[in-house]
Amino acid sequence: MEKHPCPFGGYLKCDNPDCEYRYALSEVLHLCSDIIDKIAQGDCSQRIDLRVDRYAVQRLIDSINRLADGVASTVDLTHELAVGICEHFDVLRRLQEGDFSATATEDSPLEIVRMLGALINKQKEAFLRYIDEIRRQNEEIIKISEQLNTILSTINIAVLISDEDMTVEFINPEFEKLTGYSKEEVVGKMKWTDFIPEDMLSKMMEYHKLRRISPSSVPAQYDSKFRNKKGQIRNILLNVAMIPYTKKSIASIIDITERKRINEQIIHSQKMEALGVLSGRIVHEFNNILTGITGFSGLLYNKIENPELKKYVEKIMNAGEKARDLAKRLLLFSRKEEIREAQEINLNSYFIKFSDFVKPIIGRDIEFKLNIPEKEIFYKIDPTHLEVILMNLITNARDAMPEGGQLTIGLKELSLGLEYSYAHPLVKPGDYVVFCVTDTGTGMDEETKNRIFEPFFTTKPRDKGTGLGLSTVYGLVRQYDGHIHVYSEPGKGTTFKVYLPVNKKKKSAINTEALKGKETILVVDDDDHARSFITSFLKEYGYNVYEAKNGTEAFDIFGKYKDEIAVSVVDLILPEISGIEVMKQIKTLDPQAKVIIMSGHPVEIKDVDFVEKTLSPEEFLMKIRNKIDKKD
Repeated sequence: MEKHPCPFGGYLKCDNPDCEYRYALSEVLHLCSDIIDKIAQGDCSQRIDLRVDRYAVQRLIDSINRLADGVASTVDLTHELAVGICEHFDVLRRLQEGDFSATATEDSPLEIVRMLGALINKQKEAFLRYIDEIRRQNEEIIKISEQLNTILSTINIAVLISDEDMTVEFINPEFEKLTGYSKEEVVGKMKWTDFIPEDMLSKMMEYHKLRRISPSSVPAQYDSKFRNKKGQIRNILLNVAMIPYTKKSIASIIDITERKRINEQIIHSQKMEALGVLSGRIVHEFNNILTGITGFSGLLYNKIENPELKKYVEKIMNAGEKARDLAKRLLLFSRKEEIREAQEINLNSYFIKFSDFVKPIIGRDIEFKLNIPEKEIFYKIDPTHLEVILMNLITNARDAMPEGGQLTIGLKELSLGLEYSYAHPLVKPGDYVVFCVTDTGTGMDEETKNRIFEPFFTTKPRDKGTGLGLSTVYGLVRQYDGHIHVYSEPGKGTTFKVYLPVNKKKKSAINTEALKGKETILVVDDDDHARSFITSFLKEYGYNVYEAKNGTEAFDIFGKYKDEIAVSVVDLILPEISGIEVMKQIKTLDPQAKVIIMSGHPVEIKDVDFVEKTLSPEEFLMKIRNKIDKKD
């Protein structure tokens, strides 16, 4: 048998060359199929390492090898891509979890992987810059928020924030102080309308609605009323504004009850002064007319003989005398005259005798009480004036109790200090004799109370009174530089208090120039009015003043300015810690510090310099000046 060469090497044992070739080709194809299967399974390392003399077979072998090379290259690239994507994904995951130390690789044979890594890193840097900016802005917001909270917590103005349905979201400590409610009772549980009196509610609701719709055209500030936890109605100055970019509103509330009361006192005093001037002019003209009427009627009376006509003229003369008496009473209200008949009177004895005189006048249905002190009180006054004042007040009290009741007359001495004077600007500090007339009658409403001293004003029927009784009392009290206070409620009765200043023997004149100074004084008082008043007159005398409303503020201010402060004037009664404790704290900072304790009433405290608020401003300042000048 003839041997023929095999395309793969060796020899085929076949007598038929074609058969042998087909067999060899089949083997080559089988080998190619195995290699393709392995490539498909991921093994790209297989190659056909043969050289054959048949062109077609050799092309097939070369193609299979190129396919294997291409697949191997593709697998390598795919692997690089997969690894790169996985690494980048892991970086993105860590960044998402907040691990900003993760960084994407930019070292890859694949450009797309390198570009993706660079993009991730750039985005991370941009995001970190954004985070830093957000953090900075948050820190700024926190700082501003803390500043606002500090302002809202310390400002002497009540602040309230409410949402769209008027539910309260925030109140500050001053609001708690104004209303008596705690934050826990109000926030999220009450609406701002719960603080508004019923008669003001519809008006307030309409105002609130208009402020939301057109804030620029509706005034932000106006006077209103507020109800506190005890049900008391306070006069307030209300300022409402919308909070930008929200549906919330903020309201600032200032209690002006005391301010309004003082203004009303001043206005009432000015009105009474104007009425006095008007009454004086009317009386002047009235007396001119009366002079003619009474004068000519007197001449006529002496000229005529007819008894019937004389009787008519006599009636004219009597009417003229009554009119003249009325003019005299009106004159008492209208002007201040020199008191000529004043004498020193024992008021205790006078009131006892006077009570015996008035008991029959007031009637049996009215129980009478007399409250006088054991200590005898003397006062220089015209007895007629005193009788007119008491009789008019007692008559007024009797008429207020047509069905009976209780009438009380009281007498006492009283010192009115700076605090009282600040609350009642027309009253001077000093010592006073006070007598009061109290009834349990019908009482008066506010409108009536504001008019009772006007000439000819009366609530009685025409035939029961002229309306000059209380105006006469007012005029007489003014003659003595005194003043009257009226306390009354409908159905509960009325009290008239007459304050007459005590004219003590003149003390040696105070050298006001010697009281002046340029030192610095620390004034500590929780009462805003008293503190402001004391500060004002100290500044008028040239002193520099630091103010504190509690012990904490006082301690902080003294700590900063202890080298400047010459003396600290501290109220005895303060919130949180007493004036004595404040003094001790100041002494811990400076054992040589000069401290004066002040109070509205006399106290005895060992080793403490004390000054009464009831002293006149000059006497008060003299105590301070002496303390500054004293060598401890």
